[in-house]
Amino acid sequence: MSMMDTERAPAGALPHSPEAASPPLVTSWIGSRAETLGAAAIIILTCLWAFLRLRNGEVAADEGVHGLQIVTLAGGKLEIAKGLTMFPGYHVVLVLLAGLTGARTSTGIRTLSILVSLPVIPIFYLLMRQVNPRFSAVATLQLAFLPILFPFFFLLYTDAFSLLLVLVSVLLVLRQRRKAAAAVAIFSVLVRQTNIICLAFVLGLAYLEDHGLTLSRQQLVSFLRRHLLFVVGLVGFAAFVVFNGGVAVGDRSAHPLKFTLGNVYLFLFLYFFLSLPTNLAALPAALSGLKDKRVLAFAVLLYGVFMYTFVNTHPYNQLSVEAFRFSDDAKFVGQAPFLRNQLLHIATQGALPKTLFFIPVLLSSLLLLKLKLVQPRFLLIYPLTLLLLTPSWLIEQRYCLVPLALLLMARERTSPKLEYATAALAFVGAVFFAYGIDQYLFFL
Repeated sequence: MSMMDTERAPAGALPHSPEAASPPLVTSWIGSRAETLGAAAIIILTCLWAFLRLRNGEVAADEGVHGLQIVTLAGGKLEIAKGLTMFPGYHVVLVLLAGLTGARTSTGIRTLSILVSLPVIPIFYLLMRQVNPRFSAVATLQLAFLPILFPFFFLLYTDAFSLLLVLVSVLLVLRQRRKAAAAVAIFSVLVRQTNIICLAFVLGLAYLEDHGLTLSRQQLVSFLRRHLLFVVGLVGFAAFVVFNGGVAVGDRSAHPLKFTLGNVYLFLFLYFFLSLPTNLAALPAALSGLKDKRVLAFAVLLYGVFMYTFVNTHPYNQLSVEAFRFSDDAKFVGQAPFLRNQLLHIATQGALPKTLFFIPVLLSSLLLLKLKLVQPRFLLIYPLTLLLLTPSWLIEQRYCLVPLALLLMARERTSPKLEYATAALAFVGAVFFAYGIDQYLFFL
């Protein structure tokens, strides 16, 4: 039997603590079937509410270009729509589903997008069952109601479908289905080019399981020979970048390869607030790290680099950019600000607002330094995060979804109360954002 077919515990996995050592608090509920069914009921009912509110809404922000690409492909034209930056993998899937179902209206196409986006939730649950089964239900609630993700389940956006493919590839590699993991990861690149980093991440997880931290030329060559499909994906993408003259397919002037730290700062800012209850509980231990002179020097250096490099210069990050329009050359069908752009505008107005923005950035950095992961090999999430976020000039919270989801999967959990408090806060944020978008009050 080949290694691909062998089910075995990951080499880097931490041994499970005996149940008797777990906190006695609501032990009979956490990890139970009743908890899973309760969580599923909450998710289903909330998703139904959001679907009914958002399915007939006006075209929002990038939905216009995605809709145009779908119409173009459905009309038999194998062309990339003006303004589309990514490969049209997501759009091809929706065109195929529309052909099978007969969906033609914007509501129908949005519904099909929902059908390929919402499976993120059960796939994440299966991932949690793989790495931390006791907290699988509450962690799934946190992912399902992640406020910066939840509204995009119900809009014509690629992000949820892209995240689905990344999580499926991670699940497959954890289950020793490596060829399938490679195939799914390669397809994810056809949905969003930045997923090439996720392809390398999944390959890295497989290598660490086989060889740990040891590295030699012989080991590496042997490993890559056994995982040629991953190599084909990486080499194929490199050839595309050379041939294309860049990563973006369209709108290249707004999406050059450019090393910036804006998305890293936004990720750290969001990380602190999106898991606020658990972060506040861990904060005293994280702050104690400042007693170490090396950590204190890191904090001071980070502040200096942040004050110098945190700028808001991308044209799509300005207050003049409005949501709810079909395309750049069409009339407005509704006007609302981007919350992201308003936040960036306020935060970059001077030294004081910059410093206030820096506080959660620093706190998140300290928290992540202390964060315990369920498997050592998941430390790869940190370089993955940097490689995903630093090449983009545009500062966009959707770029943070993959690292946030992977950290939700990988972090250790000990307190049911704190985890449910985090899920409750996420639920409130998700409902608020969905309602605000439905009422054209703002967009994310």
